[in-house]
Amino acid sequence: MKHGREHFFSNVSTALINREVDEVIEIVESALKAGFGVKEILDRLIVPSINQITNMFMEGDFYIPDVIFASRSIEAALYVLKPYRSDQTKSQKAIIGTVEGDIHDIGKNIAAFFIAFSGFDVIDLGVDVSASEFIQAVEVHEPKILGMSAMLTTTMNEMFSIINLLDTRNLRHTVKVIIGGGPVTEEFAHSIGADGYASKPKGIVEMMNQLFPHH
Repeated sequence: MKHGREHFFSNVSTALINREVDEVIEIVESALKAGFGVKEILDRLIVPSINQITNMFMEGDFYIPDVIFASRSIEAALYVLKPYRSDQTKSQKAIIGTVEGDIHDIGKNIAAFFIAFSGFDVIDLGVDVSASEFIQAVEVHEPKILGMSAMLTTTMNEMFSIINLLDTRNLRHTVKVIIGGGPVTEEFAHSIGADGYASKPKGIVEMMNQLFPHH
């Protein structure tokens, strides 16, 4: 069985890197039918593949189009896993979106899945979301989490503006603010008063467990 598991992990990792969406879907579905757990597939297959793609991009072996196509394969794998997520009642909500002026959605989509996997009902506002739209969503849905993503250094300060607006509207104490994205750092998160920061998918789950240990 161990050999079979390694075979699945090796094949799907190769398919993800090569952007073979149909093959990724077929392998993940086969793994689920064979009794592999969602957490095992995430920890040993999806997360390492995301890390490998990131490293290849940073080292110049991958370019933006490669990352986009590979990420679509990852999203396809996550879509297959979606019905198998924890069936616990998702009574607590999380809002997530990419800040105004930024239309990148790959990282945000992956983060949304992992937050949902942690047991939250995720409301995805999409991309290029204005500060007022974030605030309105917090007022309407009363979430426990507000997640913001930025992939451009020019849009990072939108996160600071939104946190300030939460303070102004007397909403800051009602929600945990988590942020992420390519140029975002832990130091930046601390400097703007965010509650959490994660640079990698696995870090999102760990951060969620720290913020909501009994969820």
